[in-house]
Amino acid sequence: MEEVHIIRITPEQFGYEDRGIVKWLGMLLSDHTEALKQERKKNQLREIKAKVEMTEVEKANILYKAFTTGSPVLIQANIVTNGNYYKDLACKVSGYADNQIYFILKDKREASCTLEEIRNVEFMNLLDWYDKRE
Repeated sequence: MEEVHIIRITPEQFGYEDRGIVKWLGMLLSDHTEALKQERKKNQLREIKAKVEMTEVEKANILYKAFTTGSPVLIQANIVTNGNYYKDLACKVSGYADNQIYFILKDKREASCTLEEIRNVEFMNLLDWYDKRE
């Protein structure tokens, strides 16, 4: 039986000097988490103005056209929190059943709502949906 030799190579053999990189990564993670919290807070504080409230027929017509053509839409929910509306939701209509409208969001998540929960809906620019603007 042939004898096997195991050769162990460490980063120090190549001149790497340990500077506590593990601790540095922990600091980076906490800094990144804090930056995300501040960004989220900044987005929540942005005042979003109310768009014109559409009739159910207007909303249904646009949603139907978006569904049949596969076009993305921007939806403003008819919900007010702390005196502000939520940011517009970029999505595509994926279907309708039992008084619920189903959407696929830009980040590939799924959502649903009723027609009454929508304040305004408008077609979205395809360049914005596919992030093709430079």
